[in-house]
Amino acid sequence: MPGTKPADPFLSTAWLAAGRSLERPPAGVRDTVTLRLELTDPPPGAPPALDVAVDLAAGRLGVAAAAGEPPGLRITLPHAAARALLLGSPQERAGVFERGDVRAEGNFSLLFFIDAALRRDGSGHVAALRAAAGLTGSRETGETAGVEEEAEATGAAGAKEAAEAVERAREALPGTVREIEREVGTSTPGAQLHVSLDGVTLADAGLGEARPGVPMTHRSLPLWYCCAKPLLSAALGRLWEAGAYDPYLPVSHYLPEFGGEGKESITSMDLLTHTGPLPTGGDPLHGVVAGPDGERLRRALGVAVPPHSRRAPGVNYSQWWAWFVLARILPAVDGREYRPYVEEEILGPCGMADTRVHLTPEDFAAFGDRLPLIHVSNPGSAPQPTHWWSTEAATTRCIPGVNTRGPLSDLGRFLTMLLRGGNAPGGRVMSPTTAAALTARHRTGLYDRYGNADWGMGFRLECRHLGEEFTSFGTHTSPRSYGHDGLWTAVAFADPDAGLTVAVHLNGKVEHERHRERIIRIADAVYEDLRLC
Repeated sequence: MPGTKPADPFLSTAWLAAGRSLERPPAGVRDTVTLRLELTDPPPGAPPALDVAVDLAAGRLGVAAAAGEPPGLRITLPHAAARALLLGSPQERAGVFERGDVRAEGNFSLLFFIDAALRRDGSGHVAALRAAAGLTGSRETGETAGVEEEAEATGAAGAKEAAEAVERAREALPGTVREIEREVGTSTPGAQLHVSLDGVTLADAGLGEARPGVPMTHRSLPLWYCCAKPLLSAALGRLWEAGAYDPYLPVSHYLPEFGGEGKESITSMDLLTHTGPLPTGGDPLHGVVAGPDGERLRRALGVAVPPHSRRAPGVNYSQWWAWFVLARILPAVDGREYRPYVEEEILGPCGMADTRVHLTPEDFAAFGDRLPLIHVSNPGSAPQPTHWWSTEAATTRCIPGVNTRGPLSDLGRFLTMLLRGGNAPGGRVMSPTTAAALTARHRTGLYDRYGNADWGMGFRLECRHLGEEFTSFGTHTSPRSYGHDGLWTAVAFADPDAGLTVAVHLNGKVEHERHRERIIRIADAVYEDLRLC
């Protein structure tokens, strides 16, 4: 209308005033989390930093110029990236960490739940702040893209095959499928299950939705998350077996550029057992986990260890940076990069033909819009689809130990190879001694607040004997069981005493305690169905 002033831009005085007019999230309660955004290029008149309180349950937002001690999550980023993070679409929020000019410190995992709260916008606060910033139109883009193509690609024959796979799983493992069906539609939109006993597949099925309008089947390619870390362990184990590599030597022996800044004595074994001196919240790749390769390499190799962290060993779980560094040892020793090495020496012999260490641009063009999305649940809300690890940049960049995708039947093949002492259908991957060494207890006497205790060379080990709170996989798994989990979405393990492999993916992320309860319940049902308990 004539004479109407344009809406004030993001972070202007008027925008902050609009934020102050909103009902603030309750302080001091578990469902309210706070992050600080520190701007590298604040516009004139804008505060250099912004504190954002997010009510995960009701979706209320509190925004104010930063003051006082920083909260548990700090993100340093340009003005445009801050705008995308708070007011953009799910794809734009994920894209913030693909840029290469963002830094994050603290509890990175909070971002998944913040993302879901912003997407849902249960209070309407995001819409109000978008309007105050002059943003109009829908934030959502492409959520159901590919649905028609999926229906065409799957067809009646594919749908029939998927349904038959579910019925076979139900016949073999009725209690297990029943437990998964309890979760589908509540804590997760979809699930994939693989179970084999003595190398014979008993269940290989998908249930529910991979993403809005796209079914999850046994052929879907879910994100393995940290369940992919043992692939790099196996690769390094092969080099160790060949005498070309020693995990007890400093990493700088193989990567001289890694030395300095307090890292001189860090060994591969420190990184594989998550006992390096760098705190989890200080991971240098937090802000660029899916960013350009050169920037990630610069940060991973050049990170400085804080003086106060150079103490007695403790558990410092590394989500990204340690595995990025460890993967650089492969070309330094063998000459091949991580992806071709794993494809040629592990995936090929194991028959894991459908697994992608990371997607190629051609893969993404062919089926990127049908990949399972990670959905996130906050208290009292349905799972919200997010785009973490699902954009073209994130899926096609190599993020060792995180962004591998494949059907869980392939993950089962990898675990079966280990159960068979390194022997695979396409030839021996490693010796029985190496397989045993990878899954032996290399970290003992240490634990963290998430119930992680003893650890192998990149493998989580069953630790129920240390106390119920240290149950890794289930209440019936033997102490010799090993595997990994994927941040509150997945678990995969092998039990040598039972000859059993189990892999479960739930594409609905929930908080730690809730996820632990559902995964243990599903794993226990497998043992009860098979009368192994």
